[in-house]
Amino acid sequence: MSYQETPCEGANVQEAHIQDRDSDHLVGCFVSSNSRSSHYYEVRANGAGTFQLIDESNPLASGVVLKRATNEELQAVSNGLHISITNGLSRYVQQPQRAYVSVSRTGNRYMSGTTPAPQPITAASLYGIYKGTDADHRPVFLLHTGGGVPQAIERSTCPAY
Repeated sequence: MSYQETPCEGANVQEAHIQDRDSDHLVGCFVSSNSRSSHYYEVRANGAGTFQLIDESNPLASGVVLKRATNEELQAVSNGLHISITNGLSRYVQQPQRAYVSVSRTGNRYMSGTTPAPQPITAASLYGIYKGTDADHRPVFLLHTGGGVPQAIERSTCPAY
């Protein structure tokens, strides 16, 4: 590999296209508007499948770490709002892994095995940003803050802080 100050020409030109499938276009800035003011949010990719939600008006909430929402979380939001949620980022909470332990006996030997137990879905675990379509099949972005009805947000350019 070599680097140069000018782009390659002719047959040496290669185009690179990198698609960010993990975030499905949920990385970037969003705005929620009401009659008094606009409120900005930014989602940044941290790497290793985690994201950070930056709330420009609430520095205490800016440390919220998000992960790709599970199918069960997407379904819970879809069912609760009666719309189709296709993708999302939900709160990443490092919880001790619960597991079901089973023991079986074969002759004189005992075998044990563990199966991960599903984590319960709560309002707090649904905190995040979701993408879907409304009843009229229009694309929507929603910010769910863990309680009440999620608010509609729109893509925006990032403000200068």
